[in-house]
Amino acid sequence: MPVWFAVYLALVWSQIAFSSAPESMACHYKFEIQPDYFVDYFEAARQCPGKKLTTRPNLGLIDKSYNDGKQSQAVSETSLPWERFAAHIRGLNADSPDHVSYKVLFLMRHGLGVHNVFMEKVGGQAWRDYWSHLDGDGNVVFRDAKLVDQGVQQANILAGFWSKAVSELKVPLPETVYSSPLARCLETTRIVFSRLFEQLGQSLHPNIKELLRERLTDHTCDSRSSRTWIENNYPTFIIEPGFTENDELWKRDRSETPDEHVARKHTVLEDIFSNDPHQFIALTIHSYAMSAILRACGSEEFRIAEGSLVALVVRAEKIGASQLGTS
Repeated sequence: MPVWFAVYLALVWSQIAFSSAPESMACHYKFEIQPDYFVDYFEAARQCPGKKLTTRPNLGLIDKSYNDGKQSQAVSETSLPWERFAAHIRGLNADSPDHVSYKVLFLMRHGLGVHNVFMEKVGGQAWRDYWSHLDGDGNVVFRDAKLVDQGVQQANILAGFWSKAVSELKVPLPETVYSSPLARCLETTRIVFSRLFEQLGQSLHPNIKELLRERLTDHTCDSRSSRTWIENNYPTFIIEPGFTENDELWKRDRSETPDEHVARKHTVLEDIFSNDPHQFIALTIHSYAMSAILRACGSEEFRIAEGSLVALVVRAEKIGASQLGTS
C-alpha cells in the first residue's frame, strides 16, 4: 500500500477528531517532494550538530540550468540561480494539467522555546514523565511555551538571512505566510518577516491555521492560548474561519499518534493547495510538524534545528475518489 493511501485512511479519523478540519473535501491529493532541486537534506542533517539540519547557504539550491524552455522568456542563463529556479517553477505550473500543481514550501522551525530549554536542563525522561504535564515550575510557564532570549536571537538571525536572500540572492518573497497558532511560532513569524515586508512596502498578514500546530501530546507546551489572546497580541494576523476561542484539540489524557498527526498535516496541505493560488509559501511550524509534512509527501524524515529554514518543491496531484484504491 502506498504511503499516500495509508495517510488517506488515517485522514478519516483526523477529520472526525479535529473540529477545524474541513467537513468534506471536494477532492484529495497525492503529494510528492520533487528531488534534485536542493542538496541532500538527509545527508546534510547527519553532518549537523545533534543531526538537526541548520539553514543551508543559498537554502541549498542546486545551481543548474533548466533545459525545458520554461524559463527562456523570463530570465537568461546568466541570471542568478534563484531567478532561474523561480521561473522554472512558474513554468511548471503554467504547463501542467489542471489536476497537477507545484509549490515551493519554505518550512521554518520556531526559535528556541522555554520547553526546549527546560527539557535540556532536567533531561528528556524527567521532562516526559513529570514536568511536561505541569503548567510551569513556578518560575517559567510551559503552557503554550514562549520563546526564550536565545530563541528571539535565532529569529532575528533568520530575519537577517531572509533580508539578504530576497535582496541579493533573489529568493522570492513568500506570497503567503502561514503559522501554527502556538505562541512560539507566532512570535517567530512576526520577528522574521515584519521588518522585511515593511522595507519592501508590503503588508504582512500571516494566516493562522489550527492544523499546523505541533503533534498533539499531553504536554502542556502543546496547548494553545485563547483566540482573544492571539488577537490582542498579533492583531495583523489572519485567523482562519472556525478557529475556536479556547483550545478544543489539546487533551490532558490523550496524545495524537504519529499517523494521526501525518493525516492532520495532509489535511492542511490539501487546504492550502486547494485554496491558495500562490506558488511560494512560507510556513512557521514545529519539529515534529515538519516530520509529519515530509511523511505526508511520501518522504523519509529528517530533523531541523530551532530557528532554521528549509525549502521544498512539492508536487500535488488531485486524485478522484475512484482512484483512491489504486496503487
